[in-house]
This record gives sequence, C-alpha cells and structure tokens, in this order.
Amino acid sequence: MRHSYSFPILLTSLLFVTIALSALNTQVPLWLVREDFSLGQIGLVGSSYFTGNLVGTIMANWFISRFNARYTYTYSCLIFAVATIGLSFSMDFYSWAIWRFFIGIACAVTWVVIESCILVTGSVRTRGKMLAIYLSTYYLGTVLGQALLQYFPQDVLYFGLVIALLMGLAILFILLTHYKLPKRKQNSFNIIPMILYKPSRLGLIGCMIAGMLIGSLYSLMPAYYSHLGYSDNQVANWMILLILSGVIAQMPANYCADKYGRRIVLLIESLLTVVACLMLVFNFYSVLAIILLGTTIYTIYPISMAWACSCVRKQEIVTMNQAMLLTNTIGSLIAPAIIAFIMDMTNNTYLFVSFAIISLYFVVLLLRERATDA
Repeated sequence: MRHSYSFPILLTSLLFVTIALSALNTQVPLWLVREDFSLGQIGLVGSSYFTGNLVGTIMANWFISRFNARYTYTYSCLIFAVATIGLSFSMDFYSWAIWRFFIGIACAVTWVVIESCILVTGSVRTRGKMLAIYLSTYYLGTVLGQALLQYFPQDVLYFGLVIALLMGLAILFILLTHYKLPKRKQNSFNIIPMILYKPSRLGLIGCMIAGMLIGSLYSLMPAYYSHLGYSDNQVANWMILLILSGVIAQMPANYCADKYGRRIVLLIESLLTVVACLMLVFNFYSVLAIILLGTTIYTIYPISMAWACSCVRKQEIVTMNQAMLLTNTIGSLIAPAIIAFIMDMTNNTYLFVSFAIISLYFVVLLLRERATDA
C-alpha cells in the first residue's frame, strides 16, 4: 500500500528532474553554437555527458548500498544542481565537458534508483504498465522542459539557479516516498553476466540502439536546426513535436508489443524509422517525418527493457536494469561524437542518414533472430 502511494510521488519527483534535464540538454548546444564551437566539439561535450551516464550506471549500485535509495537520489539531485551552476564559471570546452560529465553521473544514478524501485516492486503483470507510465512521465517532462525553455533565463548562471530550484522540488518529493532497495553483497561489475546472457541479447541491443538514436537527437538536433537558421523558440518547438510524438505512442506501442510480440513491433518500428529518416533527408513532409521519427525512436527503449527483463529472475532485475542502462549509455556515448565529426566533414543531413543506417542494422539483427518472441 505504501508503495502504491509512493509511485505517483516518485513520478512527480521524476517530472521535475526531467523538466530540468530537457531544458538543459537543448540549451547547452545552443549556447555552444553561439560561442562558435564546432559540431565536433558540441558532439564531444554531449559525449562527456553520456560518459558520466556510463560511470554513474556502474557506480549506482554502490551508492544505493551505502546511502539507500532515497538519499542516493537526493545527493544525485544536489550534484546536478551544483554542476549546472558550475557551467557559468567558464565558457570553454574543457570546463563544460567536465561539468556535463558530473551532470551525466547524477542523471544515471537517479534513473537506476527510479527504474529499480519500479522493477522490484512491480509484478510480472504490472511491470510493463508501470514502465510505460514511467516513460510517459519522463517524456512528458521532456516536452514540458522544451515548452518552458522560452521562459527560462538565457544567462547561464540564472538558468542554473532555476535548475537548482527544480532539483530542490525533486528532493522534497523523493523524501516522501517509502522505497527501499535490497542491498547486494556482490559489486556492480556483476552486470557482465547479464550483458552476456543470450536470451536477453536482443533486448540489450535494442537498449543500445535507442541510446545511439536518442543520444544523438539530444546532442545534435538543436544544433542541426540552429544551423538551418531557426530561432531558439523554433528549435524548441521541433523538439516538442518530436518528443510529444513519443509520449503519445508509449501506451499503444507497449500494448502492441504485449499482444503481437516485442520482436515484430521492434522490427516494424525500425523500418518506419528508416522511412522517416529518408523523408527528412529529402525534405519531404518534414512535420509528418518528425512525428513518425519520435513515435518510433522513443518507444524502442521501453519495449527492449521489457524484453530483457522478461528473460531473468526477479532477484536479477536490478542487475539487469544496470546492464540495460549501461548498454543504452554506451550507445549514447559513442554515437553523438562520431556522427558530429562526420557531419562536420559532410553536411548536416548525415544526422538522419546515420539514423537510417543504425536502424537498418537493427532490422538485420531482428530478422536473423530465430528464437521465440520474449
């Protein structure tokens, strides 16, 4: 009963964190563009954030065991706030890469705490619905972050203070919950057996593919539209359209995955991603293409998560959750930097060409899979 009341409180806390992160993820590339940073440098700053995600994912289990779930979440929010204010100290590449690295650590730890609380307390029948609600809340917060971005102060320091206020609200709500995660005797590096576990392989690959696509969107899409001459508000509107499409698609996509099988739904989504990318490359019905892109890309991760978790025992779910976040983060870390450098050498449309190539690769893997759907 206490957990049933804690769930909406947990989601409210997540909402504040996500609004802050969404606004910051869009604003950072725009600040860097104004300071004449190259696309390669912007991509590396984005990758430093995802490097922090990687480190935070690995260390999260240790933090939870040492400080418990709620205090670990609280300390992560404090680090997020301090690091965002730290961006105002210096506008140079190395400083921003370091601060974004710490923000990445804080975000990853909060995600491990939230997702682990949901996965451990949920049953086999309710877990999928809870994940869909969780991710719908996450993406809704992302949309609100984009919508509210125009009301945020443009000065880096004052922007950081607004973020600190949002983190304070997130801390207030998390302290009202009653979640407790089991302490593990083994260290976090036991996620390796989960990564190598064959039945969950394609689920984990799906998490990595989602990380590559979404990480590149957040790191490079604002810069892409800025280089096309769009204003900050117009960039935010395109991001809102993209993410809102993902929010609306969460429940229908998860319902179809449960009814028709996760592999077939992931296969269809990957093919539709290719179609959307080709439409954007050739500037054909761009609004429809962005809606289609958001609908597919943002639903790959939750379906892949459910696939991977369905292959392990309940006591292994927290470790599998770390494995999923790890593979997702590796994809988010690698893709933005590589795609950004190729965009520098070619042109901006390579962003969507790369998405089509990544999605086609996933299609090949799914077609080769002969096992029964998870």
